[in-house]
Amino acid sequence: MGRRVVIVDDHPLLASGLQGELERAGATVQLVDPTTGPGQDPLALVATVAEAGPDCAVIDLGLPIPGGGVALIGPLVERAVPVAVLTGETDRRLLARTVGLGASAVLGKSEPLSDIVDTILRLAAGEAVQTRLLAELRAERQRLEAEDGQRLAPFTELSPREQQVLAGLMDGQAPALMAERNFVSVATVRTQIKSLLRKLGVGSQLEAVALANRCRWRPEGDDPGAVGGGAPASEGASSAGPVR
Repeated sequence: MGRRVVIVDDHPLLASGLQGELERAGATVQLVDPTTGPGQDPLALVATVAEAGPDCAVIDLGLPIPGGGVALIGPLVERAVPVAVLTGETDRRLLARTVGLGASAVLGKSEPLSDIVDTILRLAAGEAVQTRLLAELRAERQRLEAEDGQRLAPFTELSPREQQVLAGLMDGQAPALMAERNFVSVATVRTQIKSLLRKLGVGSQLEAVALANRCRWRPEGDDPGAVGGGAPASEGASSAGPVR
């Protein structure tokens, strides 16, 4: 019985060419065009792919959906669907991220079609694929994780309340608003601000916000109802001034 492969790609020429080669090798192939059917909803696309019961899903990273093809990898892996990424992307950080999300193979669109077909069929057959690129991306992922850990280290020194206050500053909330929402005094909030500035090694609220954004930091267990957890737009807009 031929292996079942689902290809999610919005480039009909490439997808149909790959389909033909896979079918000639004995696979059953279903094409899913994200511009039709389930449309641009990543969850709907994941459901469509999973319902087909594929032995392997081939995902293009450049899909015209929120988050691109990356948004499909984790949910499909959680459903025990092996994922092969097929892309023309060269950003090593992004490619390493796909490996971190559980992609079993990363294939460049410039690779020989025969090699792409062979890798997909091996994945569909349940084989563990080891390629030089995959090994390099796994090493890259470990390096990036180590860098992220070093970059975020100062934020681990913040107390839960200081994290909430910093998130409030990032959302443009004034100390008075944070104090009101958490039933504490403004003086208490200002003391927490001074403490978090010292721990982060910065001299102003603006520098703290810039550092947090640059490090892509968010508080642990981000809670929209807590201080800094995403104030309504009207609040954020009216309170942006005090951040200095």
